[in-house]
Amino acid sequence: MPAVLIQTNTVYSESDRDKLLSGATKVMVEQAHKNEEAVMITLQHVDGVMGNSTEPMAFVDVRSMVGIDHKTNNDISATLTPLLEETLGVPSHRVYFTFLRIPETCWGLMGGIATWQAKTRAWVVNDVPCK
Repeated sequence: MPAVLIQTNTVYSESDRDKLLSGATKVMVEQAHKNEEAVMITLQHVDGVMGNSTEPMAFVDVRSMVGIDHKTNNDISATLTPLLEETLGVPSHRVYFTFLRIPETCWGLMGGIATWQAKTRAWVVNDVPCK
């Protein structure tokens, strides 16, 4: 896990969508040191304004159980912002980020709640290791 939710008021092509989703996954793997299989990225077109302007803008919500710290958040922001500009045409000053650590007791997947097994150093759900 993490989940990255991207909302934008821009209209994007399928190729831009695919490039952004793939690129954002790569950012999370390289900057947040996450397992690619566990990274979830969503992209959603929304109606929205910033500064009462409909110029391109984006809101990026990053959620994770661990790895939400100042340096990692800055690295994600610094790497994902140019990707948003390149693929969607959103200038850096019109991108907002939030970073939220979700406690493992509040993160459901695989039909249960993830727990950290210190002995095996792995996340598990109902005794099944997470990927």
